Order: sequence, then C-alpha cells, then structure tokens
Amino acid sequence: MRLTVLGAYLPRLSPERLASWVANDVRDFVDGIHELQQRGLAKSWSEEELMERAAELPEELEASLNAAALFEVLVEDHDGEFDPFSISEKETSSVAWEPAYLTVDGQGHTGEDASDLPAASSFRVAFYVHDWPERGTLVGPFGLLPLPGFEPIPERLWQLAPYAQLD
Repeated sequence: MRLTVLGAYLPRLSPERLASWVANDVRDFVDGIHELQQRGLAKSWSEEELMERAAELPEELEASLNAAALFEVLVEDHDGEFDPFSISEKETSSVAWEPAYLTVDGQGHTGEDASDLPAASSFRVAFYVHDWPERGTLVGPFGLLPLPGFEPIPERLWQLAPYAQLD
C-alpha cells in the first residue's frame, strides 16, 4: 500500500464564510437535538440548556476549526487493511478525524468507512487533524508523509469532507 498526500489545507475562512458555517453548524446541532427528542431520545436536554449550549458553540467551533488541518491522501494498492487512524501528527499524536472516503478523482464518496472499500483498489481519503502545530509533521503507518504546501480548502472538500468538531 502506498500513501501520497495530495493536498494539505488550513481551514481559514473569511469572516463572512466563517459566520455562515458556524451559524449552519449551530442550527444543525439544535435541529439534531430536537429531532432526537421527537423520537423519545435526548430527553435530558431542556430547551434552556439547549439554547445555552448553542450560545457556547460558536466560539468553540471557531477555535477548533482554526487549530485543525485537512489532508487529502491518495491510497494506492489498498490491500484491505487501511486504517486512517494510523495517520497522526508526530508531536501531538492527534490522529485522522472523521475520514471521508473518496473516489480516485476526489469528486465523490466511495463508502462510509474503510470496510466499504474493495481490496487492491485505489481511493482518496480526506481527514482533519486537530491541534495541528505550525510546523507539524504527518506520520503514516510506514513513516513520515511528505506534505505539499498548505492551501485554502477547495469547495469540493467542504462538501465531501465537512468539518466536525472534536467533542
């Protein structure tokens, strides 16, 4: 199996884009709790507690996003044993978070998790690493992974590999 880092991205957004992203994420959180409550779950959340938590989220989301990096890796000659959590930052030991499995061209999804991937195939995986240091080093199962220069996240990856806060 060969791993090649195709893209390294810092999710730094314009103030307008950040505000929009945070507002959408907070709305999705509130809607998600309400949906769970309609199914008889998450009953411990009062509306007041939910709104208090929603008010705390924007600051946390912004700080978390600004401390993360997104990577897009080409996996070739996959032998059925790929583990995205074997990729980490050398100093912090932060591992791949919320991996998204993508087609070889990076334009769509191939499956929900590594078990959906056929053996001996090639695919891309996009994932975030939290607490990314300024001069971070990405390490895979076979050693250091050379990184290209960091760039802004392309829109296709915002759609295919959306950021999820580490709780």
